[in-house]
Amino acid sequence: MAIFTLTSMTGAPGVTTTALGLTFAWPRDVVLVDADRAASQTLLAGYLNDVPTGGRGLTSLTQLWRDGLDLGSDLPKHMVTIPGTEAKTTQHWFVPGFARPGSSTLFEPIWPELMDALASLDRQGIDVILDAGRWGSQGLPAATLANTRQLVMVTRSTLPALATLRLYLPDVTAATGATPSCNTQLVVVGPGAPYSAREIGDHFKSPTDELPWQPEDAAYFSDGRPGGLRLDKRLLARSYAALAAKLRATVDRWDAQFDHSATRTAEGVPTYV
Repeated sequence: MAIFTLTSMTGAPGVTTTALGLTFAWPRDVVLVDADRAASQTLLAGYLNDVPTGGRGLTSLTQLWRDGLDLGSDLPKHMVTIPGTEAKTTQHWFVPGFARPGSSTLFEPIWPELMDALASLDRQGIDVILDAGRWGSQGLPAATLANTRQLVMVTRSTLPALATLRLYLPDVTAATGATPSCNTQLVVVGPGAPYSAREIGDHFKSPTDELPWQPEDAAYFSDGRPGGLRLDKRLLARSYAALAAKLRATVDRWDAQFDHSATRTAEGVPTYV
């Protein structure tokens, strides 16, 4: 199991919509965490607007931490079942983010413990998807990157979006360079406007996947609009499912290679990198 973190360098490239779409399509038990330090109610005002959260989420966890309680044991109480996933054979949950502007400032010393709590879910066979929002001038919390197995940078294919990505990419490389287990990749939402995903991946020398620009279907995930008949069979939903399977398989392959190398080293067989 693993922790997958989604972020972007610019505003509104579809990070939150992509995170929810992936969570819907995820092939294993998964929890989506709103870890955007800029307080946002995007999901709770959109797709999850009818879900009673009862004060659950990162703001409540802040108070628990201040009271000296263990976040790992209390975290499951803050996981809300995502509507529309009840019929699936896998479980899909959501942990709400910060309820007020400035709440994330109080949360800064708590990130390491939160990530430890999420890692405990990982050990129980539950994957984690973090919606980290914008990278920003401060980047992401060090504890987040230290526990992330796949950092997914979401971007549009427009020149302004790619110019901003170019500005921040050295910071991303420096931050993830200290964490060898954190792999990075790009996901291009709406390729061909004007650059293709392949052109973008070649330019930035990064593994790259793509999602189609389907605003009407995306509004089902972002705004909670009716999806119409057989939304799960349409292009966007199928693309989420394909990307979810690929992300999960990438980590599985990495784990298999790591385990194989560790076994060979333990047996005294030299390995080469």
